[in-house]
Amino acid sequence: MDLAGLEHARRRRLLVRARDLPAARQVLSAAGYAAESLPDGRLALNQPAALERPDDIASLLVQAGAPPTELLVEQEELEDYFLRLVGANGDKK
Repeated sequence: MDLAGLEHARRRRLLVRARDLPAARQVLSAAGYAAESLPDGRLALNQPAALERPDDIASLLVQAGAPPTELLVEQEELEDYFLRLVGANGDKK
């Protein structure tokens, strides 16, 4: 696998926090985005459109009156990716 393939295979997600998280989740759902609720109070989106254009997600939430207070594209660390590949970390997300 080349470097580009390695980068592509690493898990990525868009993390979103908002003052009114239920409203943000509803806005995202109405726009066709499935958001997973995380234990730390953020939403996680995995769809390629959200990952490639997080600014569109921010605009969507602002226009709907549920502006984000945090917007972060998180990518799996290389070490975690390697451990997931070899099955040494219990396939954590």
